[in-house]
Parts: sequence; C-alpha cells; structure tokens
Amino acid sequence: MRTLEINGKKPFVHQSCFIAPDAYLIGDVRLMDNVSVWFGALLKADSDSIEINEYTSIQDGAIIKPDLSATVIGKRVTIGKGAIIEGAFIGDDVIVGMGSIVLENTKIGSNSFIAAGSMLPQNMTVPDSSLIIGNPAKVVGKITPNHQRQIEESWRKYFIMRGKYKSIIRE
Repeated sequence: MRTLEINGKKPFVHQSCFIAPDAYLIGDVRLMDNVSVWFGALLKADSDSIEINEYTSIQDGAIIKPDLSATVIGKRVTIGKGAIIEGAFIGDDVIVGMGSIVLENTKIGSNSFIAAGSMLPQNMTVPDSSLIIGNPAKVVGKITPNHQRQIEESWRKYFIMRGKYKSIIRE
C-alpha cells in the first residue's frame, strides 16, 4: 500500500482492512472495518474526502477521485473492476458493476444494482432498490431477488478474500 499525505491530511486505514501493495491512498481517505482495496486501485482525496464503510470492496483498477463534493460509500458495497467514482454518495448493499462511471454529485440509494459499463451522469439520484443500466444510465426497474443475492454474495466473497490476502501479503 502506498499512502501520501497532502494538505495536512493523510489516510486512515482500520487495522482489519486489506490494501493491495500497489494500491494508492492519497489525502483524506477513511477506510472503516474490513474494507478491501484491490490491486491497482487509486483513492485520491486531494480536493475532498473519501469515506468507505464496513465490508466494502474497491476492486482492481478502480479510481475514486472526488472533486467538488465528498465521496461516501456505504456498507457492503462492491465497486467493480475499473469503475470510476467522482464525488458521490452510495448507499449500503450496492454493486457498481465493472467499468461503470459515477459522476460528481450522484446519489445511489441502498440495495441498488448498477450494471457493468453504466455511466451515471452528474447530479443523478437513484432511488433505493433500483436496477440501473446504460450510457447514459437509466433506472429500468427494481432489483430482483437474483440481484439481491448477487449483492450479498459479492460483498461476502470479497470479505473472505480480504482475509486470505491479508494473511499472505504483509508490508
């Protein structure tokens, strides 16, 4: 893990977290219990803060870079591989599919599923339990029991993987 203090702010990482050796945490980043940040991820909080809550995983190559507003990511969220998140609020129990883009000041309600490759435009508000697809993204309905199962399986899988990797990679 590479960390950098900027503007007098440095990352806080709870001891239970797993951070890949090549992930970068810059500035006002706060990672709560059992968060995992995977290989090649960048969390850059030099303009505003980033807070990531319990059991959330930030997968390989994801970029979180708030600009005009803070980024707050809830509990049990999976941010997919290569996703880009600007200043956004993401509720609990959400999947943001790989390659998705979430632009500044977007609010994603809890229990939502963002399909891979979706682009959520600036200032979009997503109600709880929504299924989001497309570029630009649209709410196409409510999540199904299958989506709910995928959300739960995803955070649990990465929680288990966090423990395995934490035990074999020591900095």
